[in-house]
Amino acid sequence: MRVIDWDDFESGRWLAAGDSPAAPLALTVGVFDGVHLGHRELIRCVLAENRCFATVFTFRRNPLETLAPDGFGGDIFGLERKLFLLRTLGVKLTVLIDFSAKFSMISGRDFIDLLLDRHPVGLIALGEDFRCGRGLDTGVPEIRNLAAERGIETRIVPPVMDGGRPVSSSRIRLALAAGRVAEAERLLGHRTQMEYPIGGDITWH
Repeated sequence: MRVIDWDDFESGRWLAAGDSPAAPLALTVGVFDGVHLGHRELIRCVLAENRCFATVFTFRRNPLETLAPDGFGGDIFGLERKLFLLRTLGVKLTVLIDFSAKFSMISGRDFIDLLLDRHPVGLIALGEDFRCGRGLDTGVPEIRNLAAERGIETRIVPPVMDGGRPVSSSRIRLALAAGRVAEAERLLGHRTQMEYPIGGDITWH
């Protein structure tokens, strides 16, 4: 799996390396804290597009650390383990975004324009409650329209349910905080403690 920074993606510097994908991207966007069962459905969606290059846009640090530090309970896993899990699932390219004060000022429309205009895109897969941009100003209907203008398919993935409630990172954090490790692992779809190689087949650019 290749890992690049958002600045390199936005500027096009990543293409200068000469090993840019020949295929269009099938992409999804999110924090992916824990890479839980709901996240895996989004990733499965982009992996199913065999003609495309499976790509995840995620964050180096959780945006909640900046937006709501008092209410943020910490990450489920660190960045290295998140990258390990994405690679294990078959993701080919991960773009890491630094959620800075400057980045937080980008409108959702401008962010989506950047996602879709820097390299050919065949598919964008999103959760049904996905929103982005300054003040979360852009949701799924607007993103679907922006993609349709470019002839790009948008696929909306419903939440994975467990016990009548959606699987979510916040739900997993609460389970872990209460010591309900078995519940957290059921929602994650993997162990909370596991041996894994740092780096592995991950190529940083």
